[in-house]
Amino acid sequence: MNFLGMILTVGSLIGAVVYFMKDKDSKPINVYKDYELFLEAMSHYKEEHGDYAKDIKKLTSYLPPDYETDLKRYGLSLDGKFLTVSHLSEQEGQKVINEIGGGSYINGIYTYLTLRRVNELSKVIPIAHFSMKPEGKYTTTTFITYDTSGCVAEDNEVMEKKWENKFATFKEPGVYTIRLKIRDKHNNWSDVFEREIRVTEEKGVKGIEAYDGSFFMLYNNGRVLSRGKNEFGQLGIGTLNPVSDLKYNSMHDSVMDVACGEGFNVFRFHDGSVGTAGTNRYGELATGDKNAQKTITSVWGLENIKQISAGKKFAAALDYEGNVYVWGDNSDHQLMKEEIPDSAFPTKLEKISGIKQIACGATFGLALKYDGTVMAWGDNTFGQLAVGYKGSISEPVVTLYSNVKSIHAGDKFSLVVTESGKVFGCGNNAFGQIGTKGKSEILFPVEVLGIRDVETLRVRESLVMAVLKTGKIYLWGNFNGPGAKPMMDPVELPGISYAKAYANNGKKCFILDGAYDFHVISDLSGKYEKKKMYENFHEFMEIEGSKAK
Repeated sequence: MNFLGMILTVGSLIGAVVYFMKDKDSKPINVYKDYELFLEAMSHYKEEHGDYAKDIKKLTSYLPPDYETDLKRYGLSLDGKFLTVSHLSEQEGQKVINEIGGGSYINGIYTYLTLRRVNELSKVIPIAHFSMKPEGKYTTTTFITYDTSGCVAEDNEVMEKKWENKFATFKEPGVYTIRLKIRDKHNNWSDVFEREIRVTEEKGVKGIEAYDGSFFMLYNNGRVLSRGKNEFGQLGIGTLNPVSDLKYNSMHDSVMDVACGEGFNVFRFHDGSVGTAGTNRYGELATGDKNAQKTITSVWGLENIKQISAGKKFAAALDYEGNVYVWGDNSDHQLMKEEIPDSAFPTKLEKISGIKQIACGATFGLALKYDGTVMAWGDNTFGQLAVGYKGSISEPVVTLYSNVKSIHAGDKFSLVVTESGKVFGCGNNAFGQIGTKGKSEILFPVEVLGIRDVETLRVRESLVMAVLKTGKIYLWGNFNGPGAKPMMDPVELPGISYAKAYANNGKKCFILDGAYDFHVISDLSGKYEKKKMYENFHEFMEIEGSKAK
């Protein structure tokens, strides 16, 4: 090549580069508007020629005569089925593809927009948005609700939502990014909206529940340890095998409370729903039939539940609106029905509302109102309903208790804690359940003497455990075991200076003290079965798991 030829060649290359850059940056384009026009032009071209145009210039005659755009940025694919756009930014190209759909894609510097698209471009570009409640701190037991009312779509029609990492509760601590995108009625997708949250774990034991061979220890992080005889599947872990030592089972994840009945258990979850497991002869599981269940079965119709309670063969639930639902055995009018022996469905108590707390005795029910008065119904053989007389009651009655802070029900007796920290009771007193000597039954509320500043009670069968505001424990009544002697007066439990969590199954008391020593108590000797418990659930799993290996 001679010198002149080299100059011409180099000059041509430079000119091409300059021309290309000039074409690229000559003027901005409106991809959305241009695409609609080319789509319409291709439609007219196909009607006249029966096929796709293969050259962009063949479509120009179908464009509005006064419309101007940078045609050098546009072209057609070899088969004419895609409009190509050069040098769109990756963000802009992906946004257009989300709007158009239909197999559009990006390849290098070109964005391929299908001309066979079914979608219509939205007059209002869809925008995803969500808010979360509660705001602020999130733990492994926080129940999160998501509000998508801030989403924007044409005619407010959101046809589909795609979430990533959306959970009502996050079981493990960590940092999570929650993402959402929405699809409108034209099948166009929004950009992704995301929020990052940090989930922490609350250490410590939340509470203990035990009765009739079942035992549950609930941790603040939402995990549960359990053990029990489980002959009816009442642990809800999918088997009928007994569990002799405390074990973790993922089926209990998200369980907030447990209420133990006779051969069955009721579970309340973080979202306010209820599940049941175990025997079901009297409809105790509220599942609509009388089939026993060895896995936790959801109870239809119970939602937004605040508290659960269980008697021997029936149970109750209280929702956040103050309504009470009951199910199971009705032999003593526990369900406030005279015409049925039992119910396998939850029944709303019509004449009770505005309730703060509920308590199920063996065969009767109590409901505390916000004004400190107490309603009662069911078995009243020993005057346990505190109305001044005996006899089963199928209608709710106002008891003689007043200024009540909390209610508690045993086998055939009832107790209340007043706002001043005193304890009053009615009903069967054969084993000193009312803490009073000389009377086997009490029809009118009497104060349990010798005890003050009570925080709460744990009552089962004939045994009463009182927890003082100082954390000390007092007992009265009867352990219901061989050779057990009734305690007619409250007796301070020796060897326990501070109780952190506690339960009473009528035969034994279970106490976790401030040092996280776990005590099993069946008498007042002070010589208790004792085991070290762990404040951190994961520490328990690591240490006990290594022992098992």
